[in-house]
Amino acid sequence: MKVLITSDLHGLPVAEKNLMKFLERGYDCLILAGDLTNFGPISTAENLFEKIKSIGIPTLAVPGNCDPKPILKVLDKYNVNLHGRCRKIYDIELAGFGGSNLTPFHTPFELSEEEIKEGLSKLPCAESDKLVLVTHTPPFNTKVDLTFQNLHAGSKSIREFTEKRQPALLVCGHVHEARDIDSIGRTIVVNAGPLSRGHAAEAIIDEKISVRLIELSEP
Repeated sequence: MKVLITSDLHGLPVAEKNLMKFLERGYDCLILAGDLTNFGPISTAENLFEKIKSIGIPTLAVPGNCDPKPILKVLDKYNVNLHGRCRKIYDIELAGFGGSNLTPFHTPFELSEEEIKEGLSKLPCAESDKLVLVTHTPPFNTKVDLTFQNLHAGSKSIREFTEKRQPALLVCGHVHEARDIDSIGRTIVVNAGPLSRGHAAEAIIDEKISVRLIELSEP
């Protein structure tokens, strides 16, 4: 299965255009790792999912910290909601948890580490050696959560869950400047970077999982 991994659209028309350009390359599945809007409105997400629906690609999404919590109703409406849930696409099991740990910016969808820990613990995931975890926030203390100020902004609860559960792949976004690929034990961790800047990632899920960063400047 060939998966397009994206994040951080922030409601920008250029991000939507970039997504459509990426989808022209041909994918079996689309993952949106949050910040679909920039503090709303949720109609921005509805318009986005209408266009994705017209393409017919299986899609799953979690909200980001810049998405108002009512966006969950939109994700439910389009049957793409992965927040606090486990879903299957083909034979691949995916689990998700959106929002972010607390930030200095008081964004709409922030949670305490204890709330994140509790939410992750309730994910009804079957034991699978191909589990894909989708979060908006990166795990703490990795290449993919390092800010320009050289601070690790990720979630300690997501880090703890990943160390214990060891999903095959963890998909995230949130820290725009930390676009990279890292690992925690057996888990591949990828921050796809902001789609608004033409950044994304691509995963090939077969007997093994391979991931690479992609951008629209590629031929």
